[in-house]
Amino acid sequence: MKKSFLTAMLASTILAAGAAAPAALAQQEGATMQQPAPVGSADVTDEQIRSYITAAQGVGMIAQSYQPQLEAAEDQETAMAIQQEAEQQMIAVVEQAGLTVDEYNAIVAGSQSDPELAERINAEAATMTGQPQ
Repeated sequence: MKKSFLTAMLASTILAAGAAAPAALAQQEGATMQQPAPVGSADVTDEQIRSYITAAQGVGMIAQSYQPQLEAAEDQETAMAIQQEAEQQMIAVVEQAGLTVDEYNAIVAGSQSDPELAERINAEAATMTGQPQ
């Protein structure tokens, strides 16, 4: 399996500073993949930020745990099956955190385009993990 394909698959599931949404979270069952409309800092509550951080941590852990399986996949079909399994787990983590997939994706997009929202997320993440800012 080529590294570029793996890199593309993994890039769609790994969070960069709490920001890059997995491809599965950008689509619902049977829907076409669409870019979510980003939300601004004023549109996101502190509770949603905490839920987002919890979800993002879970999504990141799932992505990391599936990375070896994706690297070991011998063909694209196997890799896609592994990716779908990971995506379903990611969706469940997001929903268990109290967000819809659309809300999660909107926060991801907003954190990439709104520096104030990104700072709020980073500050809350530091508070939640007990790290100094």
